[in-house]
Amino acid sequence: MKHFKWFNSKTAIIVAGILLSAYLILILTVTNLGQSRLKESQNSALNLRVSNYTENLSFFFDASEKNIANLSQKRDVNTYFSNLAAGMSLQYGLGSSLFSLRRTIDNFSQSNKMDGQLIYSRVMIVGLGETVIVDTHPEVDFEVNQLPFKEMETVSHKVHLVTDESGPVIQLLQTIYHQNKPVAILVASLNTDLVIRMLSTQEHLDSGSCLTLVTPVGDIVVWNSLSGCISDIERGTTSYYSDSSRIIYFEKNVVATPFKLESWFEPVTEQDIFTSAWFIAAISLLALPVFMGLIYLMRVNNANLVLQTQVELSSEQQQELATQNALLHEEICKRKASESKLAYQATHDELTNLANRTHGMARLQEAIRAAHEKQTQILLLFIDLDNFKQVNDTVGHHAGDLLLKQTSERLLTSVRRSDIVARLGGDEFLVIVPDIQHQDSAKLVASSILSVFEKPFHIEQQEFFVSTSIGMSIYPKDGRNAATLLKRADTALYKVKDLGRNGFSFYDESMNLDVQRNFALNVRLHQAVQQGDIEIYYQPILDLTSRKIVAAEALMRWTDSELGYVSPEDFIPLAEKNGLIHRLGDIVLLEACTQAASWQTISPIKIAINFSSVQFRYCEQLQSRIVDVLMQTGLPAYQLDMEVTESLLIDQGHALMKMLSYLKQLGVGLSIDDFGTGYSALSYLQRFSFTKLKIDRAFINNMTTCSSDASLVSAILAMAKSLKLKVVAEGIENEQQALFLQEHRCEYGQGYLFSRPVPAAEFTQLLLRDQKDASLGQQVERVS
Repeated sequence: MKHFKWFNSKTAIIVAGILLSAYLILILTVTNLGQSRLKESQNSALNLRVSNYTENLSFFFDASEKNIANLSQKRDVNTYFSNLAAGMSLQYGLGSSLFSLRRTIDNFSQSNKMDGQLIYSRVMIVGLGETVIVDTHPEVDFEVNQLPFKEMETVSHKVHLVTDESGPVIQLLQTIYHQNKPVAILVASLNTDLVIRMLSTQEHLDSGSCLTLVTPVGDIVVWNSLSGCISDIERGTTSYYSDSSRIIYFEKNVVATPFKLESWFEPVTEQDIFTSAWFIAAISLLALPVFMGLIYLMRVNNANLVLQTQVELSSEQQQELATQNALLHEEICKRKASESKLAYQATHDELTNLANRTHGMARLQEAIRAAHEKQTQILLLFIDLDNFKQVNDTVGHHAGDLLLKQTSERLLTSVRRSDIVARLGGDEFLVIVPDIQHQDSAKLVASSILSVFEKPFHIEQQEFFVSTSIGMSIYPKDGRNAATLLKRADTALYKVKDLGRNGFSFYDESMNLDVQRNFALNVRLHQAVQQGDIEIYYQPILDLTSRKIVAAEALMRWTDSELGYVSPEDFIPLAEKNGLIHRLGDIVLLEACTQAASWQTISPIKIAINFSSVQFRYCEQLQSRIVDVLMQTGLPAYQLDMEVTESLLIDQGHALMKMLSYLKQLGVGLSIDDFGTGYSALSYLQRFSFTKLKIDRAFINNMTTCSSDASLVSAILAMAKSLKLKVVAEGIENEQQALFLQEHRCEYGQGYLFSRPVPAAEFTQLLLRDQKDASLGQQVERVS
């Protein structure tokens, strides 16, 4: 019984006191350790948050600069500055390329978005002469003199800062080069609201934080929910005026930019007494009376209840911290996924998911390095869809996009997995085939690609047949770097286009010479037109019976100071492509009609002028110009013969029919030039009111030695007689040919037998001599 009483009183109190002391010491240790760990965890989480902000902003700037660099290399940009360098005016070619350039810049500005917001608030192209070429917001004033023109001539890109009414503006500058020379600056102003949103995604009103992006021209206040933090927007500064010892401060630089991010955070406050130092002191004081006079076990139980409550509160805090850490981990995962998506978009085409131009060229350069080490060859195929524009014009650009997707799928199925397929832009694709063995293997690859385009494309419930043209170059034979290989494959592609498309061709050195000559011809032809170096020669057309000059054909001749004599067969097709044919046609029309009007005093001869089918694209303007020239020169309309080719009549329209009918009523003669070499059909002769047809010299050359050519010429003459058409034979070089034509009732002829094309002064002498011979002949007849 004594043992029981000792155990229930004194021993119980001593045991309870010892247990309470041990428990108190444990609580003090755990509390101190928990507070230290909590502060360390908060500092680590805030540091990770700020680092994530700066890394995201650095990646955003890097991706945006690459995007701007890709834009500066777009075909429409290169085309505009090429046309500008070639001296084109807004009326002849430059206006069209400027329109395409504006559309490309507008599409770029509107299509680049992030989370529903535009990445670029304004995109401009400014010439080095401080002239704004293209601007997505021309209504807003822009101080061009703020741009560092001198600096941009030596660097390719730069992050530039200016200030406006709302504060600092971040601009990405990219130098645009043409022929390796800087010609303009591409200016892309970043959306400041988007930058602010990127730097404040994890902030909220109760977070107690303040973020400022420090720039050389002023600060951008990103977020402010911290009491005591003052942001002076006008001065561009941020300061904190309360107890700075309690504030957690971070300062981190944004890699590869002139910016740094300053941040202030309010730490966890000791508002709850259960987590404060006062709680520790109270527990310590509470232990004294327990050691001195703890008598009842109920007091011990009550003390244990308070301690249990504290443990529960500590557990809730730990659970809340774990929840916050889980949310932070989820946000970090989202950011990493966003970064991966941006990286993919920077290297791949959005429509086809193929490698884009930049990534494709990088892969080609990697393949070149590997081939150099292994001493192997690489086949590069430059692929362009034939008549792709017709699909867009027929069923719209949406159908064109579907066609490009199907094209990418067909290309991927026609090559090996180790081969690389990229989209350069528009309807142009690139295929890189490493480890090609020999040229026969390259032909098999090209043939395989051509074969997959033989099947029709099914788009919008319609069936389209689209062929392709392929230009090929081989490493190292045709070049040792990516740019050279691409350029030479492009040259081979244009060769295929000229030969009729739907085929392939390897590059060879002669193609490069042709390209250089065509480029030189293009430049020199513009200069020749501007300087008046194009001459008009005249070849007489004779009546084969009387051998008297009845007409003259006006022919263009060009002798360049650098290139020498240039054949019309070379420069006229070039003029039809670059738009100069309209100016050349106007020069010939005015000068030939003026000269023919002056010859009327010598002999009432006609003047025959060749018209290109390209000139008839603007029938109303051409008709008006012909009428104006006839009135200006005083040449009677019936003394003018318009010579047109048969190809013009294939694509006839209402405007052409109306124009030819009107000129026919005025008295202008209509002749079919080079009859028999084009799309000859009697329906054209019945549908149009022609007065003459000209037999091509190809039939005249061999008609006295080749029975088939003689039969063909006889058939043409017979047909013309039945249709009441006069016939002019070209290329008569000997008397035998002239007699044959005369016997078969061909009315007129021209050729070297009578005279070569000569300048106007020499032709005047021919007319005077012809009139003199005619007068002598009449006198002889009178005497006899």
